[in-house]
Amino acid sequence: MDLRALEGHAVALFLHAVRAGGFFAAVPLFGRQRDTAFVRLVLALALGAMSWWTRGAPVSSPDGVLVFGTLAVREAFVGVVLGWAVGLMLEMVVGAGEIIGNEMGFSMARAINPESGIDSSVMSQMLQVTAFLLALQFDLHHEALRVLQRTYDACPVGDTVSLLPVQAGLTALVGGSITAALEYALPVLGVMLLLTIGLVLLGRAVPQLNLMEFGFAARVLIALAAAAWFLADGTPFLVSTFRGFLDGAAALFPGH
Repeated sequence: MDLRALEGHAVALFLHAVRAGGFFAAVPLFGRQRDTAFVRLVLALALGAMSWWTRGAPVSSPDGVLVFGTLAVREAFVGVVLGWAVGLMLEMVVGAGEIIGNEMGFSMARAINPESGIDSSVMSQMLQVTAFLLALQFDLHHEALRVLQRTYDACPVGDTVSLLPVQAGLTALVGGSITAALEYALPVLGVMLLLTIGLVLLGRAVPQLNLMEFGFAARVLIALAAAAWFLADGTPFLVSTFRGFLDGAAALFPGH
């Protein structure tokens, strides 16, 4: 193998690792905090090396550092966009938890989320943990890795990337995430609406009752009970929604 071909394989290996690194930096399934940075780096290098080894196609050596940097930024963009699109399936659950938490009266009861490092409501954190467990139970983390692998075939490293499918796909995924969050929170919101009507009627029937004190505790208990009750029935909906997000993420880069 001559020196020119060796340089092409080295560039291809680096670009494969850069795309995988951008993916692991953005997707929340494998952690986003400092304590998992080394693990994600090892995964990115290993997965990038395996993808390069199975394909074996060298990339033309770039003419200059600027061109090489442009190629690296483009591959990092592909990985970050893909990881962010896959992470929308968990952000959907977080959004549903925020809606339910606000309806419960937990808008001020917030804590630091150990996964993202930002504050969020207790209800959203509980649903996010449930979504993580479901993703592990149904091997969706492996499906996310397969989505990354398919991009190496649909959009090989070193090739140009069409931004129109990416823009249209991300718009559809964000809109679908908001819609799915509302759909998942709708049963609990319906129960809370019935509870509000019942409390109003109870206040009219028993004016001596302190609804401010009684109503807050009732809303919290009934909302938690409703969320737990609908959790089992909502599992097929969550799994099918997660798979839909994975298919939508894979469709962002349809190839040429």
